[in-house]
Amino acid sequence: MLLDQKPPGVTAMGRGTTWSPRRRRRGFCIDIMVALAAAIALTVLYVNVVTWAQQPTLVPWALPPIPVGSIVPSGWMLGEMETMAQGLAGHEHDFYLYVNESRWLQPAGTGGYDYSRLNEALPYWFNGLVPLAYLLDDDRLKAQVHSVATTVLDLQTEDGWLGPEVPSERNFWARAPFFLGLIQLAEANSTWKGPIVGALHSFNTLANSMLHNSSQGHRICPPDFECYWGQTRVHDLMISIQWLIDNQETGDSMESTLVENMQMFYDQSDYKWDKWYQEGTYLKIVDDPTTTNPLYPYLHGVNVGQGLKASAVVRRFSHDDSLIAASLRAVEWTMIYHGAPSGTILGDEIEQDLSPFMGSELCTAVETAYSLAYLYHAIGDNSYADHAEVVIFNALPVMLTGDMWAHQYLTQPNGPWAAINNEDYNHPDGPFLFTTAHSGRATTFGMEPQYPCCTVNHPQGYPKFVTHSWGYVGTNGLAHLLLGPSKVSTPIATVECDTAYPFDLTLRYTITSLESFDFYVRVPSWYINDNSDITIDGRTSRLSADPGNGLHKITISAGTTEVTYNLGAIVREESRTNGTVAVFYGNLLYALDVGSVNSSSYPHAFNDARGAGFDDLPFPQVRDYYFNNTKPWNVAIDPRTLEYHGMQPGVPLPKPVFEYGGPPNYITVQGCEIAWDLHLGATPGPAPAPANRTCLSPKSTFRLIPYGSAKVHMSEIPTIYF
Repeated sequence: MLLDQKPPGVTAMGRGTTWSPRRRRRGFCIDIMVALAAAIALTVLYVNVVTWAQQPTLVPWALPPIPVGSIVPSGWMLGEMETMAQGLAGHEHDFYLYVNESRWLQPAGTGGYDYSRLNEALPYWFNGLVPLAYLLDDDRLKAQVHSVATTVLDLQTEDGWLGPEVPSERNFWARAPFFLGLIQLAEANSTWKGPIVGALHSFNTLANSMLHNSSQGHRICPPDFECYWGQTRVHDLMISIQWLIDNQETGDSMESTLVENMQMFYDQSDYKWDKWYQEGTYLKIVDDPTTTNPLYPYLHGVNVGQGLKASAVVRRFSHDDSLIAASLRAVEWTMIYHGAPSGTILGDEIEQDLSPFMGSELCTAVETAYSLAYLYHAIGDNSYADHAEVVIFNALPVMLTGDMWAHQYLTQPNGPWAAINNEDYNHPDGPFLFTTAHSGRATTFGMEPQYPCCTVNHPQGYPKFVTHSWGYVGTNGLAHLLLGPSKVSTPIATVECDTAYPFDLTLRYTITSLESFDFYVRVPSWYINDNSDITIDGRTSRLSADPGNGLHKITISAGTTEVTYNLGAIVREESRTNGTVAVFYGNLLYALDVGSVNSSSYPHAFNDARGAGFDDLPFPQVRDYYFNNTKPWNVAIDPRTLEYHGMQPGVPLPKPVFEYGGPPNYITVQGCEIAWDLHLGATPGPAPAPANRTCLSPKSTFRLIPYGSAKVHMSEIPTIYF
């Protein structure tokens, strides 16, 4: 209705067309009431119009992120990332066919290599190498990503498609990780912004027509191609769309197209994560952990890790705040029913239960960490940041050799050896130890110990943690969100954090600013208040963190300010299955030290696990490694005797820090060996029931070491009381 249009049946004087003296008073009252009602209606309509006009297209970030390149690692994290650049990740472009001769680098349909029709190898690699190159300011790696970006953008088709598929083979999935790499490149290097924005606009115009055309490439896919990969992961594609809107890289027409694309991607998906995490729908125990299970896309560990952030991504354009609770359910239920002590998700590759012999993919670890970091920025709940740190400081490094030339495909909470699994290797018809990874090499370390996805995807782990480690608060606030050694440079201030965290719990900040501003540090949920404080230019005070986002606020004056932040902690146990515990100090998980010895061989291809291996690779560092324990693994401990031993002052951390024997921290505990059966004769099974635990050896002192350094380990440890 137009603002000056009268409601039906109302004249200029009131309802009806007659007027009599007897009805004068009643009519006058009615007239006043109608006028008031009309005024109220117009006011409400005006307010609604103004509110609609002022509502942003996307829900603002709770803690807005800082552009890639503004944060750089320091201390031990710099050492880890330099080692990654000098290891396999930094050299894949030199020799690895799925990267340097990828299908993405050829005109569509003309050749090239990938390990599957998903064409995801180069996109995965690119997504991690862009931030690795720029955070290290490594010219060699920058040249690699520039070369790839130039080639892919130059090969964009006239209708806007990006990727190696001919029209009949187009699907959306692999665009998601590649576009995540592109938007990081645009943030880190402004010279790339124009070409990247133009390419993404053209692509989204094409995507809009494909979605309108019976959902081509999303719900309707090429023959023998599973649409669910793109549908379960489409929120990662939405992130690149939202980046265009956040950075105002759109006109009104393009913004309308982008918003419509996100809505259609969601509406046309058969797999919606907010619907999955509902009571009565979500599977707490999976009785059919096979690829033929119709729910398989919801059960695949990597899909789950990526899907944790899906509801938060959708909320940004839908403005549906019920998705805040959906996001919390996603993380809480996943970790309660399918989570490992190290913070990652048990799924090898399919979720099943909490059995300590279940595997977890390296891809799952890095995707889970990214989702949790995203969730903290988007929603601001402190639990997401706590969890992100646990994954990066435990689940990621345990699956990498110290020099990072080799990695695992799967790790287990209890894995005292990482050698060829003879149960799978010698019995190709089963029974199998894992749900899908049956080559026998899944837990060994190598170039391709199983499927190659983790070879190309793992490099995003550390860099994305660093790029999400700081954020803005309001219009004049800067916050350290994911703790660790780093330096951030923003228009508000430059801040250097000197720390050995999480190996030591003191963080020292040097802050330089031209004007006063609000500085925030995140306070982990596990901190002990009595042993925690913060000192600003010699003045010490207790911590007072926001109960929601966990941030402690400090007002910083212009000039240079020194801040020392001390966190107190105690050894704590978290209950696991069958009367076992996981042991933590701060956000480091500690595992039983079972010793370590290894041998190596030529590296094997994932599809030739029984062959002789490659003897002609240009880098002799590329090897397959087989680890075994040298100390007892079948140990029960008395948790009352746990005693923490921290870093000694002035002793630097080694490089690499997560090598066996590297971290100086350890925990001692009293325990003894017990009888403990193997599952399928291959790996430790569930711990014996508490009533059946009897010492087979005298009580003695055992050592627990940081899980990330324990390439073979026991992290779910049975208890016994002396």
